[in-house]
Amino acid sequence: MSTKTKLDHLKNKLQNSDFQNNQGLSNEVSYYILAYDPKDFPIVRRELDSIKREFNQDTADYKIKEFNVYKIMWKLLEQRGIKKAVFEMEKDDGIEYLSEQINNVLRMTNSDNELVKYMEDHINPDTIVFLTGIGEIYPLIRAHKILNTMHQIISDIPVVLFYPGKYDSLSLSMFGELKEDNYYRAFQIN
Repeated sequence: MSTKTKLDHLKNKLQNSDFQNNQGLSNEVSYYILAYDPKDFPIVRRELDSIKREFNQDTADYKIKEFNVYKIMWKLLEQRGIKKAVFEMEKDDGIEYLSEQINNVLRMTNSDNELVKYMEDHINPDTIVFLTGIGEIYPLIRAHKILNTMHQIISDIPVVLFYPGKYDSLSLSMFGELKEDNYYRAFQIN
């Protein structure tokens, strides 16, 4: 299915009151993944901006809040005063060590990790969350780590992850090539 078709399906879903109110999912968390071909990023970006403009008008019942996890990561590292050290650490110790340290600093394996807490502090009950920046943050922080801890805290509002790769309702594959750990709690936007 084309990226454009998936985006059209998302627009229809966003207008559905069951989707907006977290209903009809048999007690599952309302997490969705819109996986797309990475070369279609410009299309996705353009459509996201258009969707946000449409839904964030004053008359809209629900507002879309986009969280670019890459930008949030840098903001949190800067607040801790370690943003510059990240570049030295990568140069001196490599990307795997850097990834491990960033995950430790942001407490990514804890249910109250800093990325999720940041998002929780910036949403309202009438919000639909769009998660972006997943391709930019890879391999420092993996999508499944964000989703696995996020559903423990943010469970009563819809979340849509925009994923540059493949999702088969069981596993994620970044850029369609790099396999991540399994994640099976999200529904596909098809």
